[in-house]
Amino acid sequence: MDATALKQHIYDMTDTEKFYKEYYIARSNPKNLNKFLANLDMEDVFKRHLLIWEVKETIPDVFEDSFFFDLTNNDSIVVQKHERYSPAIEHSHTFFEITYIYDGKCTQDISGKTIEMRTGDFCIIPPGIKHSISIFDDTIAINIMLRRDTLHSMFYGFLNTQNILSSFFLNNIYAKKANDYIMFRTGSDSALSLSFIWMLSESRNRQEYYYQAITNTLLLDFYLIIRNYSESVQMPLFDSRVDVQRYALIQYIQENYKEITLSDLAKRFHYSNEYTSRLIKELTGMNYTEILRTVRIEHSQDLLANSTMSVSTIAEAVGYDTAEHYIRQFKKYTGMTPSAFRKQSASNKER
Repeated sequence: MDATALKQHIYDMTDTEKFYKEYYIARSNPKNLNKFLANLDMEDVFKRHLLIWEVKETIPDVFEDSFFFDLTNNDSIVVQKHERYSPAIEHSHTFFEITYIYDGKCTQDISGKTIEMRTGDFCIIPPGIKHSISIFDDTIAINIMLRRDTLHSMFYGFLNTQNILSSFFLNNIYAKKANDYIMFRTGSDSALSLSFIWMLSESRNRQEYYYQAITNTLLLDFYLIIRNYSESVQMPLFDSRVDVQRYALIQYIQENYKEITLSDLAKRFHYSNEYTSRLIKELTGMNYTEILRTVRIEHSQDLLANSTMSVSTIAEAVGYDTAEHYIRQFKKYTGMTPSAFRKQSASNKER
């Protein structure tokens, strides 16, 4: 089904939505609920990953990457229509989740705060944040899941552009606790609306280069949202001025990772070396050396996957004195050599 046809049929009930609507209606009457539960085909329930309040085994404590992603081919983006009438179960996940309201309105509870969402709203929830969404009518929401571990290599250029959305992503990649969500109100932007329908269509049809097409369409959406709707942004405020400076440390390391030293960083923020080191550990769970290595290796992964630069040239480009040192650090961080990573990335693109 192409995007034009999908736009016409987006309101059609899927089999899963029909199931959830029947379940939703049954829950209003104990007798009907008991009958509904008694007739469940549990093998089918588990096969389809259906969520049932009364069957606790169907509700994971955390939605891991493996719940949505095919880990055998390193897929990093999943696009789905949110199943209407599905239980509003509070949950967290190991990936970033985008919710775009294509048409209608709903509520989303995030860390105990209720957020009202309406047509055109674009909300991102990072890993580890408890939330639930309630859609029990004809509202259409489209969800996009992004794997945290591969986000940096997917959107390398964007994350190195200074803007509120790239800062949100970076803080939630490297910090143990950052903002619970970020939301933009894009209203009746027809081009943005159509792009989500198109990405959903590509995800369902899975034609050649569909993955690259979705990735680049979403990247374009990021830039357009930042350019046109930054004034509409909603996100929890930092608790204090100290928090703002702490998260600024991450951004500064990202921008100056090649040659920066702990002393340079401390001087930039007017801290002592010891205090700067303690702040980094508190914020990220890593010491200065570990966070710097993480940033350098993740930058190098993008170069390995998307350029023909030699390993020794990449080592120098990300701040290592020798290729040997870079290779050792890369293998320690990823479990494979840079050459093996490049070969794997090329294989995934061909697939």
